[in-house]
Amino acid sequence: MTHPTSTDGAVHVSLDLWYPDCWELEATEQFDVGLLGYGIYTTGERVTTLFTLHADTQAALDPAVEFIAAHPNVHEVSEMNPSYRQATASVPGNAMRDLLVDHDGRKQITNALMSRGFVCSDPIDIRDGREYWTLATNHDRATVREKLDEVSTERDADINVRSITNSTWQSGASALPTDRLTQRQLEVFRLARDSGYYDYPKEVSAGELADELGISTSTLHEHLHKAEATLLGQSQER
Repeated sequence: MTHPTSTDGAVHVSLDLWYPDCWELEATEQFDVGLLGYGIYTTGERVTTLFTLHADTQAALDPAVEFIAAHPNVHEVSEMNPSYRQATASVPGNAMRDLLVDHDGRKQITNALMSRGFVCSDPIDIRDGREYWTLATNHDRATVREKLDEVSTERDADINVRSITNSTWQSGASALPTDRLTQRQLEVFRLARDSGYYDYPKEVSAGELADELGISTSTLHEHLHKAEATLLGQSQER
């Protein structure tokens, strides 16, 4: 018996979003911290997610953990021993805590995305009151837009699609060791990649990227050069 196959292949969707009543967004808005979310397990109304909470200092983590544990949409928070993490894995920031959070799935956007045929292909990066998602799906580009419009309406969400790329190109990009980058280098590199800076011809200029990030063009080039050197395994020493 043969099964139907798609010659178009899967696509990867990079987007950032905001939606109301989300404790992760509120935490990163109110405190100088970021969150990486992965390992999502959902049972309808309840969701369990493994998060890495990160900041520049340990002192910055304490009030954020208290806020998360006390939030009405959070049922339980368990802190995990960081020794389970492989030594090669790096996390943005100088301080971190791994948290297993049991929370209200009805207040999350996860089910709205997963029920429409999207799956996470990278950790969810949450910072400065926005969530940054990388999704994989078998939908074509037009259907991706249609499904995301449905999510936006259902969850009253502000969804910004940064890029829609075919799986072959994205697979090569995802193989890069981005976990070796600092948080700022990763942010700048992802924006440049997703905005078409590395396409030929370029879809965006360095000046436009710098304006979006609120930095000078020279600073943008510095971040990109350091990120590229790290990703290509080249020493940055002179």
